[in-house]
Amino acid sequence: MQYLLLIPAFFIFCFILVIFGGTIIRFVKSFANQYEPTKYDSGFVNFFTSFNYVLSPTLISIVGPIGGLILSYGANDHLHFDDILYTPLNHDHFLTIAVFYGVAVLSFWISKISKGKGSPIVKSVSVLGMTQGIFLCIFLAIQLGPFSVYGFLPVIITFPLLCPFLFSLLLFIEIKKQFYYYQQELIEEDPIYDSLVLDQIGKNIVHPKANHPFIFLLLFPFIAIQQVILILFGQQPTSFIKAFTETTTYTFSQFEPPPNPGGGHYLCTIASRGSSWLVLPLRKGVRGGKLIDVNRQLMISNAFEEWLEQHCPFFHRFLRNNYNKVGIPLNNLVQNKWISNLFFIIMKPWEWFFLIWLYLFDTYPEKRIQRQYLPTNRTKK
Repeated sequence: MQYLLLIPAFFIFCFILVIFGGTIIRFVKSFANQYEPTKYDSGFVNFFTSFNYVLSPTLISIVGPIGGLILSYGANDHLHFDDILYTPLNHDHFLTIAVFYGVAVLSFWISKISKGKGSPIVKSVSVLGMTQGIFLCIFLAIQLGPFSVYGFLPVIITFPLLCPFLFSLLLFIEIKKQFYYYQQELIEEDPIYDSLVLDQIGKNIVHPKANHPFIFLLLFPFIAIQQVILILFGQQPTSFIKAFTETTTYTFSQFEPPPNPGGGHYLCTIASRGSSWLVLPLRKGVRGGKLIDVNRQLMISNAFEEWLEQHCPFFHRFLRNNYNKVGIPLNNLVQNKWISNLFFIIMKPWEWFFLIWLYLFDTYPEKRIQRQYLPTNRTKK
């Protein structure tokens, strides 16, 4: 009965793979100047390509980030550390990131809808906005670091973790497509403006023979204008940097993670919050002086960690430090039984691995498992 949850998890995982794989394919095809979907005889294949070129960018650039923002602010109700949140971006400086990202998204969709047509100034500004977006997405992807891997989990709420990387690819594709469209129009033979200055700005940004470093020279005043406006709304000149650094557990974070204020609820414990018919709690246990429900999965996982601590202390410390960093933010994403049920299923292969390991390398594996979370046994999860 409990394995029926594998069905929706499988479809969600396939859905995420379609989006990820389709974006990678588009990125590779862009180097061959193939930007439009290819028509096939199969209706299913045509639907897939249409999804890849229309719906997928919408999910990556708009729906996913908005979902991530909602989850990020939802985490505010659960974990605080001197007003520094267990979220990728500090909320006090978030407006700066939101404006920079919003400009990138607006530029992306203007470019995508116009398909190389329209005012050269609008095209030039859109290229600058998308270039700004690429740098922002790279910073976001680096900030998330190993957390991005959770975007592949068959839990749709973790998909936003993949969006910075995928959107940076889409922005690159769109900028390259702008250059390609201008190459087709040969605008160097057809001056657009009577003003030499405006004409040269347009050509130096998007012309196929342009000196592309010129884009970076104009990018600085382009960002500076946005920064001046943001200062009028209470942001600081250093808000972009502080949005990344005034956090904890992420790549650019400058704050060490404090003791978990949530009571030590990590991955296996999160799974135990699920439906009783699924997670099958066996008895009460003690953790941190408090009674908890203990199931077989939690006992096996903690027994495996105990074995590592005794036989591989250096490796155990490495795993524990990284486990702490990952487990605390992830705990904020899992607050209902349905999500907890999915995580219980996801942890099943690891549970089997831990069990096999204990039976292969421990003298009394079942005795070690059964004593977990008893009042006299020191536990961690």
